[in-house]
Amino acid sequence: MGYFFPWIARMVGEIVNNIRAVLILILSLLIGLAFGVLGPVVGLGLVAVITAYIMIVSSPDVAICVLTGYAVIDWALRLVAEVLAGAWDELYLVVLILIWIYKWISARNGETIKVTLMDLPIIIFIGVMLFALIINSTDYSISLEGFRAIVQYILWYFVVLQLVNGEKSARKVTMVFVIVTGIMALHGVFQYIVGVEMPAGWVDQNEAGVRTRVFSILTSPNVFGSLLTLATPMSISMCLSSKKKGGKFIFGFLALMMAASLVFTFSRGAWIGFVLAIGIYILLKDKRLIIPGIVLAVLVVALVPSVGNRIGYMLSPEYIESSLRGGRLVRWLTGLRILEFYPWLGVGLGQFGGAVAMNHQTSFLVDLSVVKTFYMDNYYLKTAVESGIVGFSAFVMLMYSVIINSFRTLRSPLTKEGKELATGIMAGLCGVITHNWVENVFETPLMASVFWIFVGVIMAMWYSSNKAENK
Repeated sequence: MGYFFPWIARMVGEIVNNIRAVLILILSLLIGLAFGVLGPVVGLGLVAVITAYIMIVSSPDVAICVLTGYAVIDWALRLVAEVLAGAWDELYLVVLILIWIYKWISARNGETIKVTLMDLPIIIFIGVMLFALIINSTDYSISLEGFRAIVQYILWYFVVLQLVNGEKSARKVTMVFVIVTGIMALHGVFQYIVGVEMPAGWVDQNEAGVRTRVFSILTSPNVFGSLLTLATPMSISMCLSSKKKGGKFIFGFLALMMAASLVFTFSRGAWIGFVLAIGIYILLKDKRLIIPGIVLAVLVVALVPSVGNRIGYMLSPEYIESSLRGGRLVRWLTGLRILEFYPWLGVGLGQFGGAVAMNHQTSFLVDLSVVKTFYMDNYYLKTAVESGIVGFSAFVMLMYSVIINSFRTLRSPLTKEGKELATGIMAGLCGVITHNWVENVFETPLMASVFWIFVGVIMAMWYSSNKAENK
């Protein structure tokens, strides 16, 4: 038996090498055909694709770094190739899985599949959602679509965990994400200066003082605000951990632009998530900064009238009345009412509160009145209505596991720079987790993807640090 497994490994290696040779031959023929038949433009395009593929295979970091530009890629494809915009992320997920399998099979250093403390909570949650799909589906096609919308983006965690190797790799991925988001933040500040047009529905008619809400290249200021909530603590960490003055200046400047752009989104839910994220960051770094942080927040509210007005309006009778007519409050109350009728397993995946339900225009008979679906503006309540107390409990435990295991990473034997980076990532993740209480953040492919990407990054840091210590 001791000889058997090395023999299998050598055989697999030979197969991989042969496959590599065949692929090179096929690619060469394709390039020649493209130049000869389809013209130089197509030929050069094919060369670019092959070059990008080789780069990604040779360096998995590049693959993940490309993925952190999710917002830009999706925006660009919607401009030039709408047919790819709805499927590119699924295709890219498959490519990354194949790259990891290739790297794992061809490894010569005894590389194993990474296992972390985060794996089991995720598997349990997916199992609960699968149970809900099988047991409680009035329409399996809708429920299957709802299941995919919930589970698909969690798979990024497993892929990123396997491809990110240690602090250096994690820092590279985070740096690219911060720079991309920082550029979007600069665009957001520009939108505010020029007064970009926005749909009238983004601001209540009774609310004064908000002349515009920025969104950069995204479709919603709330989504943009959530992205900034995730990225800003990371930018602060990159600034503080950078050893060069130029790096400190760049990331510090980007952090300021992100914070400014976040203010200009006028997304109250994102503000709440951001305040909590920064609060956690301060608690982990230096508790003495709590009072100055509170003072700064009060000054922003006091000195920027539109911010103060927007917060004040949220507490006014006019807002409550408007929200009870067609806003968050009536949606939450409706969700709670439906949950009373379907407490344990809910109404079924894809049936209420999310994009799948909206696309299919589902509705239910509740207390002799038909309730048509709409966005819940609360991902926790949306989960509860669709999968009941069982699904809600599994999701809450999943989010709790993200926080606890991120904290475990901070307590693992990381370098000083690694601890700083992990602090920023954890704070950003906590901000998004909080924002989900007042927004369907995970209904957005962008936010669901980047959230689980960075759960994978921080757990990859935990794995590498503990593996090094054990050695």
